Order: sequence, then C-alpha cells, then structure tokens
Amino acid sequence: AFADGVWFVDLSPIIDPQLVAATAASAVAGAAANADNRSPLERLATAVGGSQCLVVMDNCEQVLDAVAELVDALLGSCVELRVLATSREPLGVEGEAIWRVPSMAEDEAVRLFADRAALVRPGFVIDAEGEEQIRGVCRRVDGIPLAIELAAAWIRVLTPHQIAAGLDDRFQLLAGGPRGAIARQQTLAASMEWSHDLLDDVDRRVFRRLSVFTGGFTLEAAQAVGADDDAVRRGDVLPVLGRLVDKSLVVMREGPTEARYRLLDTVREYGEERLASASETESTRDRHLDCFLELAESAEPELERDQDTWRQVLDAEHDNLRSALRWGLDAPDPDRGRRLAAALARYWFICGRAHEGLQLLTDAIERAPDDRSLLQARLLCGVAMVSEVGGRLDLTVDAARQGLELAIELGDDRIRGRCLLQSAYHPFYFDFARAEELAREAQEYGTRADDPYARDHSQLIEACSLTNRDRHDDAVAMARPLRERTLARGDRFCGAFSYSVEVWAHLFMGDLRQAVELGREAVRIAEPLGDYFTTGTNTTNLAWALGVAGEVDEARRLMDRLVQSIDDAGPDVDVVGMGVAIGKLHLWGGDLHGAVEWFERCTRFAAPDTDNWIAARGLPGLAGALRRLGQRDDARAHAERGVELARRLEIPHVVAESLEELGRLTDPADVERGERLHHEALAVRVEAGLRTFYVDSLEALAALAARRNSPAESVRLVAACE
Repeated sequence: AFADGVWFVDLSPIIDPQLVAATAASAVAGAAANADNRSPLERLATAVGGSQCLVVMDNCEQVLDAVAELVDALLGSCVELRVLATSREPLGVEGEAIWRVPSMAEDEAVRLFADRAALVRPGFVIDAEGEEQIRGVCRRVDGIPLAIELAAAWIRVLTPHQIAAGLDDRFQLLAGGPRGAIARQQTLAASMEWSHDLLDDVDRRVFRRLSVFTGGFTLEAAQAVGADDDAVRRGDVLPVLGRLVDKSLVVMREGPTEARYRLLDTVREYGEERLASASETESTRDRHLDCFLELAESAEPELERDQDTWRQVLDAEHDNLRSALRWGLDAPDPDRGRRLAAALARYWFICGRAHEGLQLLTDAIERAPDDRSLLQARLLCGVAMVSEVGGRLDLTVDAARQGLELAIELGDDRIRGRCLLQSAYHPFYFDFARAEELAREAQEYGTRADDPYARDHSQLIEACSLTNRDRHDDAVAMARPLRERTLARGDRFCGAFSYSVEVWAHLFMGDLRQAVELGREAVRIAEPLGDYFTTGTNTTNLAWALGVAGEVDEARRLMDRLVQSIDDAGPDVDVVGMGVAIGKLHLWGGDLHGAVEWFERCTRFAAPDTDNWIAARGLPGLAGALRRLGQRDDARAHAERGVELARRLEIPHVVAESLEELGRLTDPADVERGERLHHEALAVRVEAGLRTFYVDSLEALAALAARRNSPAESVRLVAACE
C-alpha cells in the first residue's frame, strides 16, 4: 500500500529520549545517518519528505514523549508519511487513530497454552478437568499471549489446578491497583509477579541482574554480570538461565556461532524494579560495565587482525556497549567510561558511527579536560580518527594536534603514528606534498609500534595523494600490495580504497571496462560496513566510471539513494568529492541547473579556505555547465580560477579540463587562441598519461579545424578520436 516502502524502527533498547530521533534516522536513512552535522530530525525529514511511505516505530512506551514529539514534527512536514507506533498507551499526537490489540479468543488461548506446555512437558495433553482450569487461567490473564506463556511454562512442575490457584492468589494481591494502570498491565504484572515468586533465591538474583542488558546478551556476559562470587557463583548461571528460558522469562535465539538471550521489554522493566528494590542496581551495572570494557579492550587490537569477525561481535553488543559507556561516564570516577570510549574509537571509525562516536569521545575528554595521560591521548586520537569519516576537518586538525603533542610528551609511538596519520588527512585537501610527508612519517611510527592501522592507512593516504596528482603508476604500485595485506585481515576500509586507486588509474589512463569492474569490486567490499564514508565514496567512484563509459542512466540509478540522503545538506558533507561526480552526472544527463548546484557546492567546500582539491575539481564542471547556459563571463572566471588553482595544487587532469573550457569559451573568430588552449590541454593530458581524455582535446581541435576550413585535418582528428 506504500509506494516508497516501509521502514522499521526498533526502539526496544532505547531508554534515553535523546537517542530516539538518531535511532529513527539511522533505521530510515541508513548509511547517510552520519552524513553531516544536521540534527537527526532534519536528516529523517529529508529521507522521508515527499515519499509515500510507512514508518513503524516499535516499543515506544519507555520514550513516549520523545516519540510523540518526533512523530508530530515529521507529520507536520511530510504530508505523505504514515506512522504506525506500538506502545502501551497512546502517543497523544493530533490525528492519531488508536487501535487496541485485542486479546486472544479463548479457544486460541487454550491452544497456545497447550502448545507451550507441550514444549516443557512432552506428551502433555489437556484432559476434561484440566481444560476447565486452563480456560480459567486464560480468562484470568485476559488472553494475553505473554501471560499465557509464562503460566504454561510452569506445567513442568505444577498442575493446571495449582497454576490457576497461584494466579488467583496473585490477583487478590493486585486488586485495587492504580487507576492509571490499564487492565492489561495489571494482569501481566500479576502473572510476572506470580512467576517471580515461584523462583528460588538464586534464580531471582540472576533474573533481576540480567535486566541491565539491552539488546540481548551471551552466556559469557550473563555469567560475568549475574555472578558475584558470593550468593551466585559463575557456575550457577547456566542452569539458572536454562530455568529462566523454560519459564519464558528469558528468550533464547540461535546465533551464527552461539546462542543469544534477551528479556522481553516488560520482563526487563519488571526485573529492573526488582533490582532496585534489592539495592543491587549500582553493583550490577558496575559488573556490566566491567564486562563490556573487557570486551572492547580485547576487541580493539583484534580489529587490526580479523576485522570482519570482531566488527560483527561488537555490532551484536552495540546497545550494551552504549549503555555501559553511559553508565561509566556518569560515574563519580569516569575512568572506566573513558577507557571504554577510547577502546571503541576504532570500531566507530570502521562502521561510520561518526555522530555517536564524536559525542561520546568528546564527553569522555570533557570529564577530565586537564588530563595529560596516555588515556587522554588515545581519546584525542579517537576524535581525530572518527571526525575523518564524519566530515569534520576542523575536529580532525585540532584533536590530532593535541594528541600528537601528548604522544610526543609521553613517548608513545603508537599514538604518535596515528595522530600523524590524522594530521596528514587535512593537508590531503590543500598540500599533497605535505600530506605525503606526514603519511610517510606516520608509516615509520606505525611500523615501529607494530600498528597496522597507522602503517596501512597512512600508506593509503600517500597512494591516494599520488592519485590526486595523476601519478597513477606510482599510486597503483603502492596500492596493490596494500590491498592484499589489508583484505587478508578483513580491513574493508583500506581494501576498498586501495581498489579505488586502481579505479582512478584505469579511468584516466584508458581502460574504462577495467575501471568499472574494479569499481564494482570496491563497492562489494565496502558494502558490509554500511557507512556513508567508505560505501558512499566507492559507490561514487563506480558511478563516475560508468558515466565516463556512457552508462549515465545506470550511474544515476546507482547514486539515487546516496543523492537523496545528502540532498540539501551543507558543503561539509562532500568530504571526498561526491558532489563532483553527482554534478558530472547531472551535466551528462542534460540537467544543467542541477549540475550548477552541485558544482557550486564543491567550490564552497571548507569555506573560507576554498583553495582545495574539492573546489578545484568542481570548477571546470561549473564552467562547462554555465557555458551551456549562456553565462559565458561567469564560466570563463571559473575556468581561469580552475587553471590557476589546479596548477598550484599540481592536479594535471583539472588543469587540462579547465584549459579545455577556456578553449571552448574563446571568441569563435579567434580560432588560433582556441587551438592553442586545446593543444595545451592535450599536452598536459599526454604528459600525465590521461589517455581516456585525449579524445576531448582531439574532438575540440577537430571542430576548430572544420571552422577554419581544413576538412582533411578535421577528419584526421575525428579518426584519431575513434
């Protein structure tokens, strides 16, 4: 019924209202959720604006006000949007139609009870006497499936009569509860309270301690958090977990290599209340923090050896890691929280979780702003690292400088190499020679510290810098061994971008088929990361290669999702020249005004310091679009700036493109000047080996030869194009 699709937003692990909009934006906008510095609401509105789509927001009750505010704002600006929200109470938003989920019909409820009872007591069959008791139980719990399952789980040790009697007693205790509580909550609370009362002391302790997990947990984590070497020993947890699964208080789901467990939301909230009543919240949350701090610190070096495996491990525990980090940073002594933030920086970089990572890393630094320890240096290095994929050049520069100062002061080669690497990222846009110098220095310290990240990422920056200067043979010679080395350990970031070096080389040097093939492979490698920076950039490179090859429609389709995600965003989004490729596709597709918009965005990149690589690449395209629109004076000014800036930055292909535009902008009567400019562009292309674009110069010269009545020369040049 919804032409533009359905999006599912799972709010069950979210307890912080401030995360509601970000979670929804991540679910709907995907990789572009971290694309820029707009608010999550603005990114979400951009993603669904004008679309005829449905957004399902599931489990809203614990953040009801934040969901109501978000939904109200979205519906006010997105007229075709529909929202389906599940909650225990209405959102209270204008236009809301409330549909209360009905209880199960009695016969259905009895069948559910029988099915669940047979799972815990094989061969169980309802006899005539038992059926009446079970019908009574189903009526007492209003046909609520969860309550029926909780009751049926006890058939393993109780008769239907005993189950009915237990519920009867519990309902008596709950009679006269708060007027504000709906009947469903009262009956569910009754069945849970009754189930909890039937647990022994050890089971109760473990059950309530498991309530600190969000998004699920493993057996190992349950043992670390549930046991305290006093009332509950580590060896007690597994049998207790089995009993809790039997009683439907814990749900087990089979994972790829091991089982994962979770408490249903209502059960978890009940467990949290019991945990608070037992005055165990602080001690249990501390063990939860210790558990996930140990995981993160163990995973950090492993991310450089087996990235795919450990990325998936951390992905599965993302909600727990965030919860533990928040608890740690809010503690009177935030040291463990700060350590956890430092350990997760590399993970945030790999997965492109820039918005979340920068917030938490900055918070961690601010907890001890005057600290001069290695931990502070690691946090500063983390900010520099994550801000790279977040498009925040300002943060990259500042944090890398501070981190480098601390690393030198402390004599730590690992942090020094990483901060030098991030320091190289800034001049990568302005001063290629300086970027390559810093990258080589970073490689030296990365090698000395046996740190694959600093060594390989800095080598990638050096290779990409050579690519930007059209030194493609040197760049490919550096990128190929780098690609083999990084892909062997699952480093998709360096692996994909190493492919992109070859994509550019073949794109410029005359083998478009190979450029497209390698571009597809780069996208395939990057896609599992699902991030804006790696996936988006490599998608852009593939689209550019397809466009040059004449497959403009396919290239546009490939970019559609990315374009929709970053449309109307500020210039900070275009950290790697996505706007250049998008502008070219608009130009080749005949959308001149669209091309102007995107190329102008490129020329404003990093304002006021717009004398950079992105701006230079956008200038000839902007000149070409304006020329076609008849704005020749503006076009000429941009082309002249393109020549000057590209020569200063040493970018031959941009020099040639800009000279070519100036040649096309010469007075039609001044054929000699036009030929001189096109010959100059061709000479630049020949010297740099930019074979693919020889034809642009030859084609222009053929037209000029025809204009000066030299048909033989014109035919010869057209033949050379072929």
